[in-house]
This record gives sequence, structure tokens and C-alpha cells, in this order.
Amino acid sequence: MFKHILWLYLKKHKLFMISIIFLIVVVSVLAVLPAQILRVIVDDTIGSKNYSKLVILAVFYTLSYLLLGIINFLKDLVLVSTSQGFLAYLKIKMLEQVHRFKYQTLVTKDTGSLEAYFNNDTNSINELFTSGVIDMTTDLFKMLAILISIFIYSWVFGFIVLLIIPFILLFTAVVRKRMLKAQLKTKNLEGNVNQELLENVENIVTIKTSKCSSYIKKRYQNVLNNHFKANQASNFYDAIFSPTMQIIRSVVVAVILLISGVNSSIFGMSIGMIISAISLLTDLFSPIENLGMEIQTIQKSLAAVKRINEFFAFPIDEVKTITSITGPLALSYHNVSFSYDKKEVIKNFNLDISQNAKISLQGPSGSGKSTLMKLALGLIKPDRGEVLLNDKPTYLLNEEERQKLVQIVYQEPFFSAGTIYEELTLRDQTIKPEACYLALNLVGLSYIKDINVLLNPKEYSSGELALFNVARVIVHNPQIIFLDEMNAKIDPYTSNKIINIIDEFAKDKMVISINHYGKPLANAKIIKLTNC
Repeated sequence: MFKHILWLYLKKHKLFMISIIFLIVVVSVLAVLPAQILRVIVDDTIGSKNYSKLVILAVFYTLSYLLLGIINFLKDLVLVSTSQGFLAYLKIKMLEQVHRFKYQTLVTKDTGSLEAYFNNDTNSINELFTSGVIDMTTDLFKMLAILISIFIYSWVFGFIVLLIIPFILLFTAVVRKRMLKAQLKTKNLEGNVNQELLENVENIVTIKTSKCSSYIKKRYQNVLNNHFKANQASNFYDAIFSPTMQIIRSVVVAVILLISGVNSSIFGMSIGMIISAISLLTDLFSPIENLGMEIQTIQKSLAAVKRINEFFAFPIDEVKTITSITGPLALSYHNVSFSYDKKEVIKNFNLDISQNAKISLQGPSGSGKSTLMKLALGLIKPDRGEVLLNDKPTYLLNEEERQKLVQIVYQEPFFSAGTIYEELTLRDQTIKPEACYLALNLVGLSYIKDINVLLNPKEYSSGELALFNVARVIVHNPQIIFLDEMNAKIDPYTSNKIINIIDEFAKDKMVISINHYGKPLANAKIIKLTNC
């Protein structure tokens, strides 16, 4: 899947590929230019005492390195710009995929693991462009250009260099294999680190009041230590690569100088050629040495690519084909059964609910109350039987129509860092501000005079936050209302107040309430559920 997304992006940005190919060719040519100028200076200019020519060649020698730096800068600039564009494109595709996931997929994946896909893995893939494949390709072309130049000087010298390269490549291959294994392990542990941190931040009040900071610190330290050990394995191979390459380069240069000093004719090269060849040899080892970091980056990125492909392989939902429900509503459960991990929580359940009906689902935890609500919402699909809304499967109802028909008062108030207006309307700009003020007045929050300020949940009590949820329902004016244990974490006074508001507002609506205790809806039919 990653390859497909990358191909689609590159098709839209063909200029990027043309620019990179051109810059790689220019860099490869410029890589051998300074050594050629150096040869001319030593063999043809220094002995002739032509100082003006010497100055000109020295300037060209300097400018060749300057030009090489400018071209490398332009290459990096193009890479950064393109990689950031692809990173944004990839994240958009991933977010689109999240919306296709089955409900069970989302609830079974912890927040830290999902966050790791969107941040750690995508950032590693970003490095695949900025310091991975392109740089590696550039260095390989440099090596080829340098080898050709060395062979032009001396076949003997060229073959000696060729004999050395396989040993270096073998060493590189061993490092690559070990590094990939370590990178995969590190990537898998990053999700644990993120999840532990998020849980600590979310529960910081409980941690402080319970005085369990030492325990939390020890647990987090264990997670960090495991991640550190896996990361160190990769760092070890990276650390030994560069010094080993420098030692090999120094030894080879020393041997070449020694042989040339004993018998300068063995290579069939002039002094200028020998100096130029040593310069080329030094330049040859630089891209080979760079391969160590580039291989690490590529392995890290390949580990991330593998995880991104796993992300796109998560089970996705069926296409929602129902876009409209008309007429008086009727919700029906026909011989419905549903299981979690092979444990059946709903078995052969039957219930018909009409337009104006009020239903109260009651029963102990695990008896299937929330499952029946999720089935009615179409978030999950029954293992057997059907859940129908006006004879159409709720599971195939699209999100737009569901939001128009259904609203929920949750046990845990949901807010998304928006203004009061945005939180009440769920960013539906077709809803007028007047409707928000009216809803706030109906639920007893009339003291709020400005709905364009950010809603900070810490400034309100749990009861007031529950009233915001009720106001949100009133603003959207749905035909079906679910009350999901909305009285579990609020005081009895606010709970009764909400029931009275819903009773008055929902006289002509279908209301399905899930609760263990508290005042029931007026004229509600109570459905008792028991654990299977």
C-alpha cells in the first residue's frame, strides 16, 4: 500500500524526479573535478612556474568545491520540500484510512500505538527522502565516477581498489542485517513508550492524589529501559561502522604512498596522477562511509514502511450505502446475537421500538446494554440477526445520515478544544448561534453570554459538562436520542434535571436510555438484561 501511495504522489510531482536525477548527475561529475584540476596543477603547472595559470587553476579548484556545495544544497532543498509534501500526503491518506477502520479495530488499538504510526513512523519515512535513498543513490554515482577516473589513471590501481570494495560491502551487509532487526524491535517498543506517557498525563490528578508517583515512575522507567536497550543495539552497529571505515581508508592511503615511494613506476602514473588518485581514493571512501548512516536511515525507514503497511492492513468497515431514512422511525432487533472474543454478550435478542417510544435498558455490567446501543448506531455488525431502522440495516447507514438522525448524551463528556459554539454544533456552520443560546437557556446554562470563547472543561463542574452534552443534542434536534449512562458521574439533582429536560424536549422522539440507577424517563419501557 505504501508503494502505491508513493507512486501516486510521484506521478503528481514529476518535476521532482527530473530535478533530482539532474542534480545527482551534476554532483557525480563535480565529485571528480577537483582531483582532475589537482593533477593538472602538479604535473603541468607547478614545474612550469606559470604563476598566473597556477592562480587560475587554484581558483577553479576552490570554485569546484564551492559549486559542489551549492549543488548539494539545492539537492537537499528539493528533497526537504518534496519529503514534507509527501509526509503531509501520507498522513492524509492514513487519516482517511482511519475513517474506514472497523469500530472494533479502533477500540482494540491503544492510543500510543496509533500515535506512533502517525508520528514516529511517518518521520522515519520522511528521512528516507532527506537522508536515505536519494543520498545513497548520489553516493553510489559518485563512487562510480571516481572508480572510472581511477581506472583511467591506472588499471593496476583500479583493480586494487576493486579488490577492497567487496570486503567493505560485505561488512556493510552484515551491519545492515543486524541494524534492521534492531530497528524493527525499537519501532514496536515506541508505541509502548507513547502509550505509557499518554496514560500518565491523562491520569496525572489521580497519580498525585493517590501518591503513587514512585510506582508510576518505576513502571515508566522499565518501559524506557526496554526501548533504550533495543535502540542501543542499532546505535552500536552505527558506531563501529565509521571508525572502521576511517581505519581502512588510512591504511590503504599509507600503503599506496609506501608502494609509490619504493617504486613510483609500479602504477604507471605521474606524481600528479598519484596525488590526484589519492584524493579520489579519499573521496571514494567518503561516500562509502556515508553509506553507514544512510543504511541505518534506510533500515529505520524500511521498518517504518513495514509498520505503515500493517496499518493499512487493519480490518476496514463495509461501504455505507444508505444515505437517507424517511418517514416515522422504527428500530427493530431481529434475533440479534453478538460476541466479543468468542464470548457471547447478546443472544437471540428481539425488540421493536417505535417513533415516540422511550426505552430504558437496565442490567449489570457486561449484560449487553452498550452493545445494543452500538448495534443501533451501526458501529458494529451483529454476528447473527439484523438491526433495522425503517427496514434498513443500521450497519450500512452513512455517517452524515446517522448524525442527522441520532445524538448521544455520553457518560464521559466529549470536547475537542473548540469554542462553545463549535462544541455545541460539532462544527456544523449551518446551525445559527441563536439556536445555541436557546439550548443553553433550556439546560440552565443561561449565564454563558459568549459562545465564541474556547470551552475549557476545567472551568466547569461534571454536572455542567453533562448539561453541555444535552444542549448539543437540543441544538441538533435529532429523531433518536441515546442516553449512555449519563447519570453515572453526576449528582442526583443534575441527573433528575437532565431527565426532565429530555422528557420535555423528546416527546415526539425515540429515546433509548442505558442506566443502572436514577430517575427513569417518563413512561419508559424498562428492558431488563442479564449476563449470558
